Amino acid sequence: MMVAIKTEPIKRVDPRVNRTRKLLEQAFLELMSEKGFQDITIQDITERATVNRATFYAHFEDKYDLLDSFIRRQFHEVLAEKVPLAPGHTIERLRQIIVTVMEYLTQIHRQCVRPDHQVEPMFESAVQEELMKYLLDWFAITPPSLIPKGVNPQTASNVWSWAIFGTAIQWAHEVQKVSAEEIAREIAVVLTAGCTSDSI
Repeated sequence: MMVAIKTEPIKRVDPRVNRTRKLLEQAFLELMSEKGFQDITIQDITERATVNRATFYAHFEDKYDLLDSFIRRQFHEVLAEKVPLAPGHTIERLRQIIVTVMEYLTQIHRQCVRPDHQVEPMFESAVQEELMKYLLDWFAITPPSLIPKGVNPQTASNVWSWAIFGTAIQWAHEVQKVSAEEIAREIAVVLTAGCTSDSI
């Protein structure tokens, strides 16, 4: 049975809006590398971005909203660049997705000055949710026979995203004695163990 995917009208965003948001995000990223999230104020961000507070609040509710938006957009762009959506459910493509997630998490952790137990759950939730959406979109353009029989694509994308993300975040926090490629191979084997398709 084909999965019905709800489509929404394409929203055109004013290029000036995108430029301002990216300016604020870049200022935020620079500050994160200097002194950590909790010490950053809205004034710090607006001064670095050379915009006023009213402009900031026209785009974001607060710095938590900015963090969430930044993580989601950046992660989405990384996935689109490294593993653009395309039909075909192969073991190699799955490995590429997993490696991309692992490398992204490592990059983010290196950009932060120090761990922040208040911010980490927000960051992790945003990445996992965006990964789940990506996988669901991938399943939507892939023959349903490649998903184990009787498993809803929504369930599959949820399980896969948590399996990939959970292992990747643990790997990113530890001393990396095993390569991302090797971990990706093992995760892919586990995730596809219930699939009998020859393409996996």
